[in-house]
Amino acid sequence: MGEFRVHHVKFCDYVPSAIQCIACDRHGGTSCDRLAVGREDGSVEIWSIKDKWYQEKVIPGSEKRRVDSLAWVNGRLFSSGLQGDITEYDLKKCAPKKTAMYGSAFWCMQQNHAGTHLATGTEDGCVKLFEIAEEGVTYDRSLDPQEGRVMTLAWHRSDEVIVTGSVNTIRIWNVSTGHAVQRISMPKVSLRSMLAPPDTIVWSVTITSNYTIISCDSTGKTQFWNGRTGTLIKSFLSHKADVLTMCISEDERSVCTAGVDPSIAQFHLVDKDGSSDRLTWVRSRNLSDRAHSVGHTHDIKALVHVGNQVVSGGVDTNLLVSPAEAEPTKNWKQQTTHIRRVISAFPHRSGVYCAPDAECLLFQFPTHLELWKLGTALSTEGSDGETLPLSDHQVKLLELKAKSAEHIACSAISSCGRWLAYSDVNGVRMFHLNHSPLSLSKVPALPSGLQPAHLMTFTQTSDKLVLASQQGSIQVIRVDSIQPTLLHTFPPLEDSISHLAVNNNGKFIAVADNKGNILVYNLDNKKLQCRLPGYRHQPSALAINPHSQHLVIVYTDRTIAEFDFLRKGFSGWTKNLHKVGHHEAWLGRREIITTVTFDPERPDHMMLQDSQAFYIIDRKKPLPTRCEKLFNRGLGSPPQGESKQHGFNICHRYKPLLYAGYFGKPGWLVVVERPLEDIYESLPSTLPEKKFGT
Repeated sequence: MGEFRVHHVKFCDYVPSAIQCIACDRHGGTSCDRLAVGREDGSVEIWSIKDKWYQEKVIPGSEKRRVDSLAWVNGRLFSSGLQGDITEYDLKKCAPKKTAMYGSAFWCMQQNHAGTHLATGTEDGCVKLFEIAEEGVTYDRSLDPQEGRVMTLAWHRSDEVIVTGSVNTIRIWNVSTGHAVQRISMPKVSLRSMLAPPDTIVWSVTITSNYTIISCDSTGKTQFWNGRTGTLIKSFLSHKADVLTMCISEDERSVCTAGVDPSIAQFHLVDKDGSSDRLTWVRSRNLSDRAHSVGHTHDIKALVHVGNQVVSGGVDTNLLVSPAEAEPTKNWKQQTTHIRRVISAFPHRSGVYCAPDAECLLFQFPTHLELWKLGTALSTEGSDGETLPLSDHQVKLLELKAKSAEHIACSAISSCGRWLAYSDVNGVRMFHLNHSPLSLSKVPALPSGLQPAHLMTFTQTSDKLVLASQQGSIQVIRVDSIQPTLLHTFPPLEDSISHLAVNNNGKFIAVADNKGNILVYNLDNKKLQCRLPGYRHQPSALAINPHSQHLVIVYTDRTIAEFDFLRKGFSGWTKNLHKVGHHEAWLGRREIITTVTFDPERPDHMMLQDSQAFYIIDRKKPLPTRCEKLFNRGLGSPPQGESKQHGFNICHRYKPLLYAGYFGKPGWLVVVERPLEDIYESLPSTLPEKKFGT
């Protein structure tokens, strides 16, 4: 594969935000096709489960907005938070649609099963009901006030009863009358330790169809109650500290709980003595704990059942997908451990942008941008893997802070490094950068018709900026330090634009949306050049080869396609690849391909990148056969005596990766690595665990 000069970057201080809540969209059926994940910084992510756990949308956060609860109602997404608001999101614009303030802080929120109302638990002890209409959410009424904040609530399937949890108390409410019909008092002292706080906080509750109430509290207990009589059925000391969250399966026969102790406990409703008339709850197993090689390291704040799996998230920022057995089984470790997986919190749309002509990198963070000048090595000669001494170290040229409270949605830097741009939900901002002497000036007068964007890129010649607007349209502006002009606006696509690519001369623009539509526009005649054939999965990465003017698409299932948009057909290499079939080892890797770049010197070489490795594909070489090992070698020379080698090569020396790609010059690569150890050092401390012999 030849030699490469690798800029190994480890100074990007990216830290994902903790997960606060997770909600499952069951619109149109009982199966869950996508998840909404709310994070501590106020951002909301939409994950497509059917597209191999692809992060298809990100709604930027705000310094003014917290996301403590999420709810899906007939395909519409709502959030609430301690600032006392309910926000509905526009999923096409990837922005808040409507926000209404209602006074007291909201600790919890849940939709009813009919999808007509939202119920919230407030700081001042009220359960407030809101009616969901086409035009938005309107306040309906409040149930009788109680003492103390309402920490958690749940609807009965009949939508006639709500159960709430607060400090020391569980209450059952008649929704029609607004009165509490049952009160359950919790023990005030933990049985484990007399030093525990005197109050018992009920962190999570749910209620089944047969009026069994399940509660999780600050004493580490998971308890099952008879909701009709208010009596305790069973109690389990399931965790070593506060139990913060729970989820229940659709058939109501499986419950999972989790909390400060980073383990997930599962309970099952089983037949007692083989009699279906005598059912009892038993603790079956732990889906995840510190003893497992794949699991959470910090507090777990959210759980949701997705089919036969449980999805969890918390302070360690990752999503964990664990298998949930329908019935208690023996030897479950041997049966299920191999399918437990961690879904990295790294964004599927990179926040790293290259300016190869200026040898600079732009890092996007929620509230600011950082521009770095890369270091220069004393020599280009060295052995494989050797770190070369630097004559000039990397330098942070500037840190540009966002002016508004809204977080940055997208950003871009020109290849020459002289133009910067970013956008939030309010609008686009552009800057002109002089490197000698270093100075930054804002472009004062952007075109009046320019819309807020959630994707943008400069052309290779740095004279145009192409934007994917919140409305789903493509806008092209001519770059100028005094008066930029809007050249053209292409019509909106069906859904949010997820990918944007421009060829090297700026003539063709390729875009894709979350419905899987891929279009190529001709900027010269301002018309649609072609529409690509559909596929069952969304594209996860696309780019235009500067040598052949072919569009390369990688889908979420890792299928690769190369399309000749001038001749409006797939390339010969793609036809051959699909005839032979993608190698099982390639399709078997779980990570999503997020970046495609091309070797500036060798037209047949392209690089693909996911969070755990990067791959260099030589299309001149034979495709791997099914009986060949796909990843038996790295980027070095083939083994002695082997004259014929397939064109797929892998490098997993650097991981996890924020970005990897060619850097504009022959033989140059840039690799941005973010070690997990550095991320964990910035997280809060974990629950202390006593070790044997100490």
